[in-house]
Amino acid sequence: MLFKKAKLTFPAILFLVLLRLVIGWHFFQEGAVKVKEGFSSTPFLSAAKGPFAKQFQSMIPDHDGAIRIDAKSMSDACEAYGEQIKREFSLNEDQCKEVDTILADAKAKRKETYDTWKPQIEEYKNGFERIAKLQSEPSRTKIESLRKQQEDIEGKWRALGRPVLAEIDNSIPEMVNKLNAIATDEQANPKPEKPLAKDAQGKPIRKRVEFKFEGQGPISVKLVDKIIPIFDMSVGILLLLGLLTPLAGLAAGLFLASVVVSQFPGFPGTSPTYYQAIEMLGCFVVAFADAGRYAGLDFIPWSFWNRKSTAPA
Repeated sequence: MLFKKAKLTFPAILFLVLLRLVIGWHFFQEGAVKVKEGFSSTPFLSAAKGPFAKQFQSMIPDHDGAIRIDAKSMSDACEAYGEQIKREFSLNEDQCKEVDTILADAKAKRKETYDTWKPQIEEYKNGFERIAKLQSEPSRTKIESLRKQQEDIEGKWRALGRPVLAEIDNSIPEMVNKLNAIATDEQANPKPEKPLAKDAQGKPIRKRVEFKFEGQGPISVKLVDKIIPIFDMSVGILLLLGLLTPLAGLAAGLFLASVVVSQFPGFPGTSPTYYQAIEMLGCFVVAFADAGRYAGLDFIPWSFWNRKSTAPA
């Protein structure tokens, strides 16, 4: 009863509106910059620390490079992908042979990379056991000097494998594009009963099978990179207009909560997320105070609903 009678003063309403506008502008600007300059969530996800670090890092395909660094594991992954291409597009015998040829060429190119970087690859592979042993020692996360030593060892180890993994990564898109191009428009039509739709440039929108590593999480980094800029701009626009404010504010708050959780508060070695936590709380205030009713488009349905509910029977 007390909460129903509570009313906001004019200064409270004024600062609530300003809070909504500031948060909305910040989200819109963040999204616009990501769209303009490009965006990759990989550094953010790979730097995750705390009890949920593995869940964040699982969004990065083959995060530690265990598959890509090993010639056989990588070949097995590519062969499995080739079989998926054959199944998904229902390829004929000649097309299946073309798939096998492309996979063989890609394997030969990878072999050159593995031969060139053989000493580094062996050293990197040997590092997996050492890193796993370091991570299994709880004392290393609690004692700062040991934690920094572990971070230094892991940093040098990852630097060792970076150039090899980069070369392997650069070879994957070419293979994927060639394999997807084998299917005819009819085979690559996601809706056979309808003609292929076309994009803004007039090109047909064909079904595409993406390469995915075994063990990769349900949400990939590529999907995250596409969604986040659009999400930021959409939330920003809604908050600036004061439209669907509870939904936009709640979505923004939960997103920032995920950022805070990625650097779990109190977990040793995490980076501070004070700014994100403060803005997260601001988003929840905007959402639950229904700030769009004040100088926002949410006032229209709210006013209509109030008038209807208070009308005499």
